Amino acid sequence: MRKPFLDSLDHLKEDIIRESLDLISIPSITHDVVANQQCLAYLENLALASGLTVRYTPEKDCLVISLGEGSESVGILAHVDVVAIGDPDKWETPPFEGQFDGQTLIGRGAMDDKVPVVIIFNLIKALSQLNHPFKRSIQFIIGTKEEEEWTDMANYLAHFTPPDVSFTPDGGFPIHNIEKGYGDVVLSWPLPSCFSGGKLLSIHSGDSPNTIPSKGLASFELKESSQPITLASSGQSSHSSLPKNGENALTQLSLKILEQAIDYPQLNRIMTFISQMHGDYTGAFLGFKNEVLHYNEEYIGKTYANPTCLSYENDTLSLTINIRHKWGTTKEDILTLFQSHSETYGFKYHLGNYLDPLYVSREHPLFQVMSDAYTEVTGLPGGFALAGGTSYAKALPNAVSWGPVFPGEKDTCHQENEKIHIDSVMKCLHIYGQFLFDACMA
Repeated sequence: MRKPFLDSLDHLKEDIIRESLDLISIPSITHDVVANQQCLAYLENLALASGLTVRYTPEKDCLVISLGEGSESVGILAHVDVVAIGDPDKWETPPFEGQFDGQTLIGRGAMDDKVPVVIIFNLIKALSQLNHPFKRSIQFIIGTKEEEEWTDMANYLAHFTPPDVSFTPDGGFPIHNIEKGYGDVVLSWPLPSCFSGGKLLSIHSGDSPNTIPSKGLASFELKESSQPITLASSGQSSHSSLPKNGENALTQLSLKILEQAIDYPQLNRIMTFISQMHGDYTGAFLGFKNEVLHYNEEYIGKTYANPTCLSYENDTLSLTINIRHKWGTTKEDILTLFQSHSETYGFKYHLGNYLDPLYVSREHPLFQVMSDAYTEVTGLPGGFALAGGTSYAKALPNAVSWGPVFPGEKDTCHQENEKIHIDSVMKCLHIYGQFLFDACMA
């Protein structure tokens, strides 16, 4: 039964392409409740047409597709909300018109996390069509707020029994049982628009706190100039857990403003603070320590701290610094560092969205089943690794992130021209399919 099932998966390719493009074409930017509910409704209709059991949280911010029975359960967590598109001029195709060029699925959410959602849905549909008993049940949990505060997961936990072991296809291979923590520290300075040399009109860079910004703009009216002066910076967006994959337009903008030598000491002091973080991915200027890189002989990585959003409104300049902190660094450590800098640079601050680092023991027997499936399909070593990002794995017990990005493959999450190669999609289909069959079928 196992081999015929796995052999049949290739026939799902066209359905996966079509449904992925449909889902990408719904502009479900996080915070857009209506668009995200449209995504869930689309998946609900597909599930009902296949005879699957579906339930919502009362808030309709999470859809659960259930299959099978057993004393234990396996969960898959995924999300349909996406980050903003970044700089529209850098997209080669419309970000919310999903396209398949024969090799890659392209559009916002292609890698994070809509194509993985469709992969898992098609596997559950295929498993439901087998005349074969289950030894574990499956919960496919689809959220809508992964890119913001996880109120959807709180609502899920209030109304559902969580699975015994879970994975989220929202990271990389192999198994990621360790994840860095997450924090958005929001700084604010009072900054009058009018100053002795002219007027500050606007400053803006970044749309998502978890994305390295690719564009920055600032404009001024200066007394020595008859026309407004606009300063622009251009970089490369990337997921903020992978800052070296990007080029931060926000810190570049601070340097451009300082180079202009505008006679506004208060603004220049703020820009000096921001410019100290240009090229400093690991938060050294802020005071984060990265000497210890292992815990229990497992690699825990370095803390990253990067400015991601800058805005000016109502005589207040606001800056978000995104923190990806390693195991062992605490919320209290973060707040202590910013308290020290607030006294020097005169800002108020608060910690917004926050999640502790994740550390899951390798001992659960189903993790070995995962590792074996990965190795058998790809021929690559399985095992465990650190995830620099954060995922829904933090939401449930015994949960890890696992795929869809393969070693050496470009991670386009949160970037312009986000895409995923169809060969990778089909490998994921076979890896996840083998695991779910081995873990759940008697």
